[in-house]
Amino acid sequence: MPQHGRDLGERMKNGFLDGFAKGYKRVVLIGSDIPDLPKNSIEEAFQSLEETDAVIGPAFDGGYYLIGFRQSAFSSQVFEEINWGTATVFDETMKKLKRLRRSVHTLPRLRDIDTVEDLNHLKGKPSFPHLYTF
Repeated sequence: MPQHGRDLGERMKNGFLDGFAKGYKRVVLIGSDIPDLPKNSIEEAFQSLEETDAVIGPAFDGGYYLIGFRQSAFSSQVFEEINWGTATVFDETMKKLKRLRRSVHTLPRLRDIDTVEDLNHLKGKPSFPHLYTF
């Protein structure tokens, strides 16, 4: 679905609202900067929403690569007043989820691609030998 909103938080909030408006009971958003996200992580995210309110996949840089909610547990407050693009995004989000008393399933910490170092790390993986060095 096309993204709309002033900042990342508003775009994610609107993504959830759009998904729920289409009738989905569980919605998961995945960052476009994690090309080696294992399929089983996506499956685990959706399965976890059968039992928990939310799911989140922390990234090594302090953000997250995936977040999901059950419709009944969604709160747009999770995306408000977050310092996007900083090393505190995951921690800030977890504090909001705790304050809202949401049960959360946490996926394994993974590396998303934000820097040349991240890209070189991806290039070194056996499944991505075709990447070029910059």
